[in-house]
Amino acid sequence: MSLDDLLGLLFLLFFVVIPALQGLRRAPATPPSFPEDLPLPEPLPRPKARPKPKPKPKPALPPSPPPSQEGQSLERAPSPERERLEARFREEVGEAAKAKPAKKRLLTTDRESLLKGVIWHEILKKPKGL
Repeated sequence: MSLDDLLGLLFLLFFVVIPALQGLRRAPATPPSFPEDLPLPEPLPRPKARPKPKPKPKPALPPSPPPSQEGQSLERAPSPERERLEARFREEVGEAAKAKPAKKRLLTTDRESLLKGVIWHEILKKPKGL
């Protein structure tokens, strides 16, 4: 047994084992009794109610039309403000997209361009010895 092992065992004995045994031997501590003549705590004051914001008055509605007669249709007449949407088919949209000239790309992703890029990367990188 070396000196380090002996010191470790003494530390364990004095600072861990002996206090643990003393704690087991003692009776559990009881909390001190409180005097019974203490006044009860005061209740917290209630927060004041905030006044509710007044609702904004609704704008006056235009006068309602006279009641309809029984013989009239229940369908609405189309409003003049609305316009019908025009349906476009995919072929028409595709033709408009093809009309744009193709941009020349700065980087290309074909096999040969990638291989050239890897080669130039190896050529231009710093040597490992530096």
